[in-house]
Amino acid sequence: MFSETYAQDAEGLYSVEAALVVRDSSSGNVTCSVLNPILGQEKVMAIFIPEPFFPQTSPWKPAFMVTLTVLTLLIFGAAYYTKREHTAKQQERQEWEKLHRDKEEDQQTKEKVLKDRGELQADLDWRKSVYLSAWRKAQLYADWRKKMFQALSVTLDPESAHPNLAVSDEKTSVTWKDTCEIGEESSVPSVLGCGAITSGCCFWEVEISKRSRGEWALGVCRGDVNREGWYKELPEKGFWAVGKYGKSLCACDRSGTQLSLRQFPHRIGIFLDLKEGEEGEVSFYNMTDGSHIFSFSLASSSGTLFPYFRLSSEDVFLTICSIVSGPAETPVPLNNPPSSLEEPMSLSEEGFSSGSGVDGALPGAESPLLSCSPEAMFP
Repeated sequence: MFSETYAQDAEGLYSVEAALVVRDSSSGNVTCSVLNPILGQEKVMAIFIPEPFFPQTSPWKPAFMVTLTVLTLLIFGAAYYTKREHTAKQQERQEWEKLHRDKEEDQQTKEKVLKDRGELQADLDWRKSVYLSAWRKAQLYADWRKKMFQALSVTLDPESAHPNLAVSDEKTSVTWKDTCEIGEESSVPSVLGCGAITSGCCFWEVEISKRSRGEWALGVCRGDVNREGWYKELPEKGFWAVGKYGKSLCACDRSGTQLSLRQFPHRIGIFLDLKEGEEGEVSFYNMTDGSHIFSFSLASSSGTLFPYFRLSSEDVFLTICSIVSGPAETPVPLNNPPSSLEEPMSLSEEGFSSGSGVDGALPGAESPLLSCSPEAMFP
């Protein structure tokens, strides 16, 4: 018994309440009885407890718990795997998008480069066309001009040499010799190159040795000039030349133009431009620094021209340099000996005493040519 209470009401009746603990193992009837020993009366109440009063724990509960745990783990595992796969796919997609953007940027860069290249090539073609149409009038550097001229292999003609001049066995150099014949001391010591030039664009180079004291002249002359006796080397007489007189470098023109150069030329290039029916030009360049020295205009009727060389003392000798050049307009040599038609004329210092200085002009701001190498202009 766990507890028991008694209570009597007004009529003298008793009310009894009893509490007891029925354990899980108990089964059968539980009897509650009230006994009056004086009267010998007893009241009995039986309560039947079925088997079992408390149901047994279900064997599926642990299985359910295990199953629930496993399912929870599986759900978490699936969620983790799904999240990881989603992250991997997201990273892969981001990488693909990055590669796609990089590819588009590369394509845009390539298109921009091609566009810039096309614009540069168009600009280059324009400059080249302008140069090709105006190079004859432009006083460019010698390296620029050599691209448009054919290197001419010039040799000296011993038959045209003054008796006081000695031509080397290779016919490429001339020097002074003291074997003046009677009557020859009053003539100009000059010599011509072999092979006449009638058309085309050609050039040759001459090296001046011992140039500090001796006097000399270089250029071209007509084939019909008279070189007997003393004469002036003037364009109207058929001579287009520059030379050293005293300590000055002068152009052989009527005014004897003195040339002001950055440095005295050790090697001079003679560029001859002849076009049939058009006005030509002979230009002189300092091949040491490529600068322009002087230019003469040639009338379309200048006729056949020959390379011209003159020495005035033993302090200098001239050597034709061996050069190689690319293709250009090939000059047409005519191996006709020059004829002597013009009357001799005495030479005086008056023709070279004065004149305005002419410096080698460079391409100006108005020129469409850029300051770069010839290889960059003509790829």
